[in-house]
This record gives sequence, C-alpha cells and structure tokens, in this order.
Amino acid sequence: MTYAKQKKELKLVISIGANIPGILGDPIRTIAAMRPRIEKSIIEWIVPLNCPKIDSQNIDKSLSFQWSPLFESDPLGGPADQPRFINTVLVVDGEGFASVTPNKKAAICLMKKFLELEKIAGRRREKTEIFWGPRSLDIDFISWGELQINTEILVLPHPRLSERNFVLIPLAEVLSKAQGKLKRINSQNIWPE
Repeated sequence: MTYAKQKKELKLVISIGANIPGILGDPIRTIAAMRPRIEKSIIEWIVPLNCPKIDSQNIDKSLSFQWSPLFESDPLGGPADQPRFINTVLVVDGEGFASVTPNKKAAICLMKKFLELEKIAGRRREKTEIFWGPRSLDIDFISWGELQINTEILVLPHPRLSERNFVLIPLAEVLSKAQGKLKRINSQNIWPE
C-alpha cells in the first residue's frame, strides 16, 4: 500500500495575554491595539525570508492571520491577588510560509520583534522578584512547524503548552474554524465519561 506524503505544517502559533492596564489602556484595549502591529511585525519579518518568492507588496495577501476570540482566565502562578488575564491566540500560515524553512535564526529574530512590541505596550521585563506576575502585554511564541529551539530568549515548542488552557482552548477555536467543529455523540451508556 502506498501513502501520499503528508505536507508538513508550517503554522506559526502565538499566544497573547494581558491582565493589567498599560499605556494603551486596559488589557482588552491593549490587545486590540496591538493586533495590527503584531500582524505588521510578522509581515515585515517574513519579507526578507521569502525573497524573491513573493513580491513584498503582496506578502500580506499570501498570509492567513487567524485570531481566536478573547478569553478570560485565572493567572497561573505568581501573586494570588493579581487580576484575571485576557488571552487570545494567533495562528499564521499561507503561501507566504510555503517556501520558508523554520529555522533558529529567523525564530529568534521574530521573538525579538515581539519583545519590542511588549515594550511599546508598557511591559518591562527587567529582573523582578515576582515570577509570573501581572503584565500589560505578554506575547509568547508557541510553535513554528516542527522547529525545536532551546535558547535563553526562546524555547520552541513552548515547554508548558500542555499546561496552558488559556492557549489550548483559544487554539482549538482557531483550528476548529479551519477544520470544522466536532460533533459530540451520545455514548448510549457504552462509553463511560
């Protein structure tokens, strides 16, 4: 029996969250204000990686930006009295990624762009005594295809992804839009739940 070779998934997965006001407003306003800036940063990042495959004037049309709805979640770790987080997930794929091989140098470059965006939103990552404390903006690079990296600035795939419902549930929402929602069936007492 012969099987067709499966195309590798080169999707970029980003998680965005905030739980305190920043210079752009409350967490929802901050995330909404940063949404076009995040997309622009990704477009600017991918253009040099893609040359000359896709004209830089049309690169934004070759990418698919799929955003989840906003979700509210309890903070994990950190101070017990901090506010709840607002979270979303962005999945990026499309023709613009077809000719780009995920690689360490490019991934770190994109992470640095995300760190700059956090600064614009008022986040300061300087050494602090509070681990997993309140944040005006948190952009986590979750994965890029099958790329595996372990550096001081970036670990891919995100090491605690399976522990993060605030990433998994929004990600499932995005993927279900593209693949169709599952239909739950009645187990008729055959399958204990």
